[in-house]
Amino acid sequence: MAKEIILTHGKVAIVDDDMFDFLNQWKWHYKINGNNFYAVRSIKYTNGKYDKKIIMHRFLLNVSNSRLHVDHVNNDSLDNRKINLRICTHDENLRNRKINLNNTSGYKGVYWHKIGKKWASVIGINKKIIYLGLFIDAKDAARAYNAAALKYHGEFANLNKID
Repeated sequence: MAKEIILTHGKVAIVDDDMFDFLNQWKWHYKINGNNFYAVRSIKYTNGKYDKKIIMHRFLLNVSNSRLHVDHVNNDSLDNRKINLRICTHDENLRNRKINLNNTSGYKGVYWHKIGKKWASVIGINKKIIYLGLFIDAKDAARAYNAAALKYHGEFANLNKID
């Protein structure tokens, strides 16, 4: 089972039952960072100022090394159940990214190729864009992305949902 910790702005963080009482002893607030939303608390120092922010998902996995990241497996950055969190590198975390907000195809790794007048499929691997081909149907381009994501991104592959 999971429980909800109330945040500011009417938001909630989902946590495991066994962590609820421990985490709920502090006031957590809702913080926007880019396209993600996180549960955060502040630590007050002796001078009365709030200087340090504690991010719930990093706190739960005891990750203090700034070179390590915590990935939310299901892409819900307020779902802080242990089953949904994993320690990873920056590159691994990027592999599991959600679809970009400016995406017009509805599929990750798929865009309209103006010159070819078809759907193009691409994937990022080791800071390089790999071209997967042109397709008449956006769903076929999404399938090509999914196959490449499974091959190159493994457990961090964030696959397109295709009807």
